[in-house]
Amino acid sequence: MLSPHATVRGPLPKHTPVLVEALRDAGCHVQSEPWGRHSDDESLMGRIWSRARDIRHIRVLVRNSDLDVMVVKTSHDWVSLLRDLPLLLVTRRSAPHIVFQFHGGRSDMLVAPKAWLFKAASWVLFKLADGVLVLSAEEARYAAEFHPSGKFYTVVNPLVSPSMTLPERPGAESSSQVPTILFASRLIEEKGVCDLLEAFARVRAQRTCRLVVAGTGPAEERLSCRAKELRLSADVSFLGHVPADELLVVYRDADVFVLPTYWPEGFPTAITEAMAAGLPVVTTRLRGMADHLVERENALFVAPKAPHELADAIQRLLDDDTLRARMSTANRARVNDFAPPAAATRYLDALRKITGTSHEA
Repeated sequence: MLSPHATVRGPLPKHTPVLVEALRDAGCHVQSEPWGRHSDDESLMGRIWSRARDIRHIRVLVRNSDLDVMVVKTSHDWVSLLRDLPLLLVTRRSAPHIVFQFHGGRSDMLVAPKAWLFKAASWVLFKLADGVLVLSAEEARYAAEFHPSGKFYTVVNPLVSPSMTLPERPGAESSSQVPTILFASRLIEEKGVCDLLEAFARVRAQRTCRLVVAGTGPAEERLSCRAKELRLSADVSFLGHVPADELLVVYRDADVFVLPTYWPEGFPTAITEAMAAGLPVVTTRLRGMADHLVERENALFVAPKAPHELADAIQRLLDDDTLRARMSTANRARVNDFAPPAAATRYLDALRKITGTSHEA
């Protein structure tokens, strides 16, 4: 199984070891190898040289092993295609089966007008690979429409901290405390964090509350400046990068989790973490969120780029203790679908279908 280096920030280095351990517990022999960036500040020349060296290393490993399938955990975008296609071409003859797992990407471009070069590169990958795993039904549908002879299956990423020892979410008796709205993700505009800040300004004008933003990214300085312009500096906390163990406490102390993303991802790891902490969720009805979350049961859905609608949804949850408590209970139950053994079972079922070791359709 090829996945990003453990030193790189992001969800993949967090949940890949959990998946590997669960697969081993299920009786699989899994060998992990790094693939992709070696560090977050890697230069262009460093990337080219490191990928060439990694390809040579992986080719030797594949030739000298008796593996059944090589899984490449990656994304479906131009940068990843330019990196993954050479690996696929070099190892294709040596590996019995090669499967790519896309952790989001531009599958929508496969059914959109133009984008011919992206479609051509994707066609080559789909043609040479034995199958593709994705995190949402939408991505699988677009890929199958584009390449009908391909094998595309949906899987889930395992919850990184399945045995959270955090206390149950407090109920209405905590109403004397200042309600806390939490955003935890990379700080880029497409994650909806800028829209959230505008929505929070509307909510804060109506009631006392606070916004906690965990994460780093290119929008960080812009957000800080905007918070000052809106006179919200005292009510907004920018935590920067938060280590995993400390992030659990941040989830515990929140009342509502908000991620109004329109980034082309499959299913954000942060949402499963929030569900495990018993937080009601406000998010967009896109990709994996549409697959796994039910309106008013697990989440309130809002349109992308809609601060007015976002503010209304947040206000609705803060005003309704009963609804928050009901969604908290439902999310703690629903997150069991992402428990490592369940994720590994779904993963193995897809791999068996792709490699022909299962007679199921």
